[in-house]
Amino acid sequence: MKGLKLAVAILALGTIFISPKADAKSLFNTRQILISQVTGQIPNSDNEKTNDAKTYLERGFKRIENKDFKGSIEDFNQVLKIEPNNAYAYLGRGLASFSLEQYQAAKTDFDKALEITPNIAYAHFFRGYTNYILKDKLGAIADLRKASTLFKKEGNQEFAQKADNAIQKIQES
Repeated sequence: MKGLKLAVAILALGTIFISPKADAKSLFNTRQILISQVTGQIPNSDNEKTNDAKTYLERGFKRIENKDFKGSIEDFNQVLKIEPNNAYAYLGRGLASFSLEQYQAAKTDFDKALEITPNIAYAHFFRGYTNYILKDKLGAIADLRKASTLFKKEGNQEFAQKADNAIQKIQES
């Protein structure tokens, strides 16, 4: 089950655009954060509930890509009805809430995703941005450092560098 969750999240995190709050926009000198495409394999399963959860999870991330954030939240809620401890459903719902500028809800979901699976680099990355928007600089720096470390372990140098750059800008602000 853990492999399925990871594979679906990796596949679904394709190209996602998120518009941060105005003060974060100036800090990071961008209106949108682009998550680059990463690859993964989704294992086949004969379990109907797992397949239903996978379908909702994939559709939720696809809806984020298409900027249907409310629809994606509905899909992630369906995943959580089937699999209440699906960290990637919390991550996706957090991304959608972040995109809708519902930052406290996003933080709550990122917190839950990391409670279930502590080493999700993207959850630390986006929680870092969320913490910054919520005026928690120390929390933002801590999350972005953790994200950078995890991205480096995964070989994702692009996002490790984005996290490191954000840390530097936060420290200078």
